[in-house]
Amino acid sequence: MIRVLLIQGQGSQTLVHDLTGRMEVDLVQSSSVQGGQIQAAKGSFDIILAPGPGSYECLELAYLPALLTWNQSVRSSGTSTVFLLYSPAGESLVITDISAGIVPVEPGPESVRTLISAFRQASSRGRLERSFRTGYDLQSRVIASMPLAYLSLENGLIVGCNPACEQLSGRSSESLIGSPFSDLIRAEEDPGVRYGAILHTSHEGTIPVRIHHPLGSDSGNFQSGMLFLEDRREPEQLTASLRDTERECREKLWLSETLVLKFAPDGIITFANNATLRCFGYTELGLLGNHISLLLPSGLDPQASPLSLFLGVANESEPTAIHIMEHLRSNGGKIYIAWTTKAYYTSSGELTGLLCIGTDMTDQTPEGEGRISTRIWRDRVIDGTDVLPEVFDAILQACIEIAREGREGKPVGTAFLVGDREAVMARSRQLILNPFYGHPAEMRTIIKKDVREMLKEYALLDGAFVVSGDGMLEAAGRYITVDASEASLPKGMGTRHSSTAAITTVTRTVGLVVSESGGRVSVIKDGKIVKVIG
Repeated sequence: MIRVLLIQGQGSQTLVHDLTGRMEVDLVQSSSVQGGQIQAAKGSFDIILAPGPGSYECLELAYLPALLTWNQSVRSSGTSTVFLLYSPAGESLVITDISAGIVPVEPGPESVRTLISAFRQASSRGRLERSFRTGYDLQSRVIASMPLAYLSLENGLIVGCNPACEQLSGRSSESLIGSPFSDLIRAEEDPGVRYGAILHTSHEGTIPVRIHHPLGSDSGNFQSGMLFLEDRREPEQLTASLRDTERECREKLWLSETLVLKFAPDGIITFANNATLRCFGYTELGLLGNHISLLLPSGLDPQASPLSLFLGVANESEPTAIHIMEHLRSNGGKIYIAWTTKAYYTSSGELTGLLCIGTDMTDQTPEGEGRISTRIWRDRVIDGTDVLPEVFDAILQACIEIAREGREGKPVGTAFLVGDREAVMARSRQLILNPFYGHPAEMRTIIKKDVREMLKEYALLDGAFVVSGDGMLEAAGRYITVDASEASLPKGMGTRHSSTAAITTVTRTVGLVVSESGGRVSVIKDGKIVKVIG
């Protein structure tokens, strides 16, 4: 649901008709800018839609500067609301995103789709900005409040520090930032102190410290990354401060709207914040102490390693890939969560626990069932192709159902090549007779649910499905003839993944591969795995 504040002007009624008839929109209208500002003060909006030049009937010279000032005020307050201006241009309509440019909406059958696409992109951008800001603010608050001195390095120079570092070194952040790290710290010669060092202060001479670095460095020659300095003079006081920091961090994580879940190596849940409990429909007592399998769909091995479940795609996708997992709410309903997972180990390499940060990626179908929301990342995947958003969503849903249900109780693996039909057909050949050849379009459109059900039978065949960008099933059982050595995939990927990745390097197609082992769905573009749904 997108919340939109519409300032009425010339062409606004057409916008109301197009938006409310084709999108799920919470639309609030105002007859003036002043009235709109009053409405915005009462509650936040994803989009503020205001008349631009040629649309506002009583347009004054001060109107646009006032509007830009309003936009700047909203953004400086930390609210990721997107401002769009609409202006008539003959029979066309121009939508101007103050931050991202102009989208002309020409009259014709594609105009509504263009308009809706512009609104969805603006809404998705606002959501991403809010998500990034929340994560950055949370990290900044935790670092600023911790008792350990923190330094950020780039090429041997200090580029960031926290108040604890200023206090420990006796230097201000202005004097620290930009100075060489080697001027502040020198390695300690005592081999009995791992990562031991000497800190040069401005008020107490030197202080023995221990350097904590995520990557470590036996030589003490640190150049880039985050460093934490432990004051070795007062270890007992430091331990007590760390306990207080942990308590404060747990309180902040509890109040965060981001999903936070922590569990032990044996899968027992040890922490879940309030947002996680609300999302899954449990109380704290009803969730803590239970196995993580309580939140996973039936059919998965309850004894499976949490490490393999939550970090299984860490080595098989690009760093930007999202691992989206299917889960169950307490009432049995399906939800989909995009997880970022961090594993913690002892100095001897023993796993001690996993911390998972997640975002709810669930949408509701018209029938009320849960399905994966692709709004945040779909446009980046299909950008530069002829694949329609609704076609991508339909095929992704079909892949998820095939991965989960298989056929007659047996796992099924298959692949879909979506978009750039002619180029794909030219670089593949039939393994069997094409079951879709000669059938009318209404019996081959992937948008229809009964057609997607039929795919589960043909998924048993060797080869890939070919689907046009507008959703027409063109072929099944296609053998890809492109050299798979051009694909950029990690080791361990099977033939189905590598051949699909190969054809995406020479065509403008998007590949979706269902793994027969593991039931994961991989989204592939330009020879790389860009999304993984597990």
